[in-house]
Amino acid sequence: MGIEKVLTNDFELHYDEGTDRLLIYALEGGKRPAVPIALKLETLNEMGPEKASKWVGETVMLLIPALRKRLFRLADSPDAAKK
Repeated sequence: MGIEKVLTNDFELHYDEGTDRLLIYALEGGKRPAVPIALKLETLNEMGPEKASKWVGETVMLLIPALRKRLFRLADSPDAAKK
């Protein structure tokens, strides 16, 4: 799956207590994709609250096209960076 498939301004976050995962859905046309970005609670716990919060926030911001370009100075796809 290319990165352009997950770039959007609309997200849904869900914590799944059954699997202890934070699920990030990059909504496309208001609809959830079949596969979310999943972050294990175990991984976040190992980071500690401060680093985990920063990492989750940065992850979401990197998925927003305008922030990706203007804040992080990254292209939407590797091919676009070469042009």
